Amino acid sequence: MLPGYPYSIVNFLHYLFFYLLFSLPLTLSYRNTKVINFAHSNFITYGMYTAVFLHGLLGNTSLLAAAAAAFLVGGSMALLNNIAVFRPLERRGASPSMIMIASMGLWIMYNYLLYMLADVAHFFSRKNFVSYSKIAYSDVPELSIAGFTLSQSFVASMLAALGLVAALYLFLEKTRLGRAMRAVSDNPVLAEVSGIPRDTIVNLTWLIAGGVAAVGGAVWTCFSGTITPQSGDAMILQVFTVSFIGGLVSLLRTGLGALAISFIENVGIAALNTYLGVPTSFRPFLTFATLLTILIASPPLGAAGGLPYRFRRRRG
Repeated sequence: MLPGYPYSIVNFLHYLFFYLLFSLPLTLSYRNTKVINFAHSNFITYGMYTAVFLHGLLGNTSLLAAAAAAFLVGGSMALLNNIAVFRPLERRGASPSMIMIASMGLWIMYNYLLYMLADVAHFFSRKNFVSYSKIAYSDVPELSIAGFTLSQSFVASMLAALGLVAALYLFLEKTRLGRAMRAVSDNPVLAEVSGIPRDTIVNLTWLIAGGVAAVGGAVWTCFSGTITPQSGDAMILQVFTVSFIGGLVSLLRTGLGALAISFIENVGIAALNTYLGVPTSFRPFLTFATLLTILIASPPLGAAGGLPYRFRRRRG
C-alpha cells in the first residue's frame, strides 16, 4: 500500500488538476508566440483576486460566475500585454531574451498594481484583501465515494481540468481555427504565406492562455487557506517545471509533466517521509531537483534548447 494512502493519492490528483490548469496555457502560449512569459503567474493571481473581489465586495458565492469573470480579466491582461508590449518589441527586432525581460517587468508591475487594488478595496470595505481566507461556493458540491469525502475544491478542479483538456483537444483537432493555430505553431512563415492571419491567431492564443490560467486561479480560491498577491508567484516553479517537461511545445508531454510533478510532490514525499524521515517541507526541493535534472539531461526544445537537440541528431 502506498504511504499516506488514501490522502496522498487524493492530494496527487488534486494538484494534478491544478497543474494542468496552470501549465497547459503556458505551453500553449509559448508554442505559438515563442515568448517565455514570467507574467503568467499574474494571470493566475488576478484570477484568484477576481474571485476574491467579487466575494468580498459583492458577496458572490458562485464559482461559475467568478470563473467567467476571471477568464475575461486574465484573457484581457494577456491580450493587452501582447498588443502593447510584446508585439511592438517584436516589430522593432527585439530578441527573445529582451521580450522575456519585458515580461519580467510586467510581472513586477502587476504585482504592485494588485497591492494597490487591494488597498483601495480595503478602504471602501474595511476588509483585509492582502490576506484573504478560503471561499466556500454555493454552486459546487462535495462528493462522497465509499465513505470518503471529496472536497468542493477537488470536484471543481477536476471538472475544470477535464473540461480544459477536452476543450483543447476538440478545438485544436476538430476546428479550422484550431488547425490554423497549430499551423502557426509549426511554421509561422509558411502559415502567413498560406493566408493565415498570424497576428490574429497569436492574439487569440494569448486570450485563451491568460483566460484559462485565471480560471485556474479562481478555482484555487476554494482550496487555498489564504490568498495573497504572491499566491501565483508561489507556484511558478512547479508551473514552469511542468511546461519544461513538455519542452514548452508539447501539450501532451506537459500533461505527463503535470502527472509526474504532482506524483513526486505528494506520493513521493509521503514515501520519503515514511521510510526515510524526510520532512514534508522538502517538497519544493524535489521540484527544483526535477527541473535541474531535466535541463541538464534533456533541455527543452523551446527556450533555446534547440541546439542540444540538433547536436544529438547530427551525432546520431
